[in-house]
Amino acid sequence: MNQFDTPNMSDPFINKNKIIPSCTGKLSGLSFAIKDNIDVANEITGYGSPGWINTHSKPVVNAICLEQLLNSGANFQGKTKSDELAYSLIGVNSFYGTPLNPKAPDRVPGGSSSGSASAVASELVDFAIGTDTGGSVRVPASNCGVWGYRPSYGAISVAGVLALAPSFDTVGIIAQTGENLEKVMQVLLAENDKGSNDFLSVCFIDDVFQMSDRQILDKITPGLNKISAFSKVQTIRLAEITDPHINCNWLFEQLGFLLSTEIWNTFGAWIKNEKPKLSPGVEYNLRSYAKSANRKDIQTSLSAKKAFQNKINNFLCEGKILCFPTTVDLAPRLDELTPDFLAGDYIPRAMGVNAISSLSRAPQITIPVAEANGVPIGLSFVAGYGQDMMLINFCNQLYSKCF
Repeated sequence: MNQFDTPNMSDPFINKNKIIPSCTGKLSGLSFAIKDNIDVANEITGYGSPGWINTHSKPVVNAICLEQLLNSGANFQGKTKSDELAYSLIGVNSFYGTPLNPKAPDRVPGGSSSGSASAVASELVDFAIGTDTGGSVRVPASNCGVWGYRPSYGAISVAGVLALAPSFDTVGIIAQTGENLEKVMQVLLAENDKGSNDFLSVCFIDDVFQMSDRQILDKITPGLNKISAFSKVQTIRLAEITDPHINCNWLFEQLGFLLSTEIWNTFGAWIKNEKPKLSPGVEYNLRSYAKSANRKDIQTSLSAKKAFQNKINNFLCEGKILCFPTTVDLAPRLDELTPDFLAGDYIPRAMGVNAISSLSRAPQITIPVAEANGVPIGLSFVAGYGQDMMLINFCNQLYSKCF
């Protein structure tokens, strides 16, 4: 299939090699799947890429996160499809097909944890594990109308998870309900303390609301009004929290550059030495963006990232939670996926919003709050670094009151 043809909708699973746990625990009775960039012992970790499969051997042990889930009694149902090399926010794979978005079948599921979101939204599993570097759990969770969580960077082990951009890579969770998400977080974070929600205030990030599609704003406004009745709220711009020049476009530029440098560091030698089979789109992106990034500017961008991270987290640790639409555009239609569309502003807009958490290393949870003509809309909440359990407790309480 040419990468710009209308993709065939397909099963979200790459395989269904089940593992029944030998013990019981907090997750007994729950079923799950994992993304195909996470190791299962004695199975090729495919990374959504035939070229990767043909040049790598089978891992000998399970990823740490998989071991944690099995040891807590969860039933493993198999591996889910991923965008090729986890290098997209769209959810289309030229080699293995596009997992169905069951809530909006004419729309993309979002990527790169497309199969994980599809499996959860299709109610094939109770939860699924994905990875999130620049939005790859949050975007598909929002597009498919389910809960999605990117943890504080480093809070969940990435041992046994294939790298993309290591200083941004996280293991994330997609779940049907906030209650199940909380249980899985407790296992993977090894933490039961919910933290205190006392004196929290919700900060609507005006930058993101102002750039959001009118359909999204119209549908979430009733929920925002309920949040205002549930909690103290304020409306604020990123520049007021950080520095005057910072907006979502600046965040996209910083994240895009830093990701590009790390992605080529991850794949460059493999591409040069093995000359793997890649789809035209991924090969173009790797060579045009990742390989071509001007590494002379890296120290400036790293310093800017650190300053942004410190200012966001200092602000959030004063008892505040950021709130904004998870994506500022509805999930694209499958028939929109032309070269011109993919070269347009959909991905920069989506990445710019998701860069708030990726650059600050703070935890983010997206919850399904509305639909526009049947297309799901997610609303996101970001807490200070390390406040993951407090955040899910807050989101569950807020969801029961407001949605």
